Amino acid sequence: MIWFAWRQFRTQTWITICALAVIAVALAAAGHNLADLWTSSGAAACHNDCSTPVSTFLDQVRSGVNDKVYNFSLGLMYVVPALIGIFWGAPLIARELETGTHRLAFNQSITRTRWLATKLTIIGSATAATAGLLSWAVTAWAHHIDHATGNVLRPQYFAARGIVPIGYALFALVLGVTMGMLIRRTVPAMAATLAVYIAAVVSMPLWIRAHLASAVRTTTPLDLSRIGRLSIMPHGVMEVVSGVTPHGAWVLTNTSITSSGRVFTGPASAQFCGESEGPDTCLKWVGSLGLRQDLTYQPASHFWPLQFAETGIFMAVAILLAGFCFWWTRRRLT
Repeated sequence: MIWFAWRQFRTQTWITICALAVIAVALAAAGHNLADLWTSSGAAACHNDCSTPVSTFLDQVRSGVNDKVYNFSLGLMYVVPALIGIFWGAPLIARELETGTHRLAFNQSITRTRWLATKLTIIGSATAATAGLLSWAVTAWAHHIDHATGNVLRPQYFAARGIVPIGYALFALVLGVTMGMLIRRTVPAMAATLAVYIAAVVSMPLWIRAHLASAVRTTTPLDLSRIGRLSIMPHGVMEVVSGVTPHGAWVLTNTSITSSGRVFTGPASAQFCGESEGPDTCLKWVGSLGLRQDLTYQPASHFWPLQFAETGIFMAVAILLAGFCFWWTRRRLT
């Protein structure tokens, strides 16, 4: 059964190996150039105030091919799990059900449980290896850029680093198998897999991830020299947002509050913030109000706790789906 499952999956295996080899060569070539930029900018030898060399490094990255490689690799880490679910997971059982070849397997000496377990073990191992190797390569290549920007905890970057892609890929694989088993047609199962995968990936940073580790909340005097945004909207409504945030943190809320703890929304002073007055005058008036910055964030030190928690969630869902598939195969599949 193992040999038969391998023969069915060997084409996808060789395609994956070739694709990983091409990506590895491309990242190795780009990584050499990136390391040179990191050294020549002075960021590698900097230990204290590194804002100038880091800024120089990022300017060089944005002006060259490394910026395109960075954005491509970011998208790749989201697309690969989806492709695994669509092209590996969904057809795995649906194709057998469409053609009726599953009945031939059931009439052999092999049990239904072993039939499904062998398929899931072989392709699941390939999935984990593919996602793990790709994530390791991309994370290692983008290390200098991630360190300079401090973006790794931001929603669009977090799931493309570390071990989370492995959880996403295994979830997408078993989701595809489940959809194929229930729908029993390959193309509709592929479409359903993609839809559910997108919904899960979008839902995680919007409603779940921020609660996987205890956030840090600080309240400090508003630093007028580092205001990120000061805007006046209709009817004098004001928005004052501080630009002071810890490096590498994922900011959840950043508001300015009054001494009583109320979120400051104005109204703006017509005398100091009118059209005839400049922004400096308005800023001085804001400073006289005694506002404070109320900041809630996930610090950079929470990267790995969040990684393990999110990966664990997707692994747990994948295990539950696999358990359902085994039950369905034994009880309902004909």
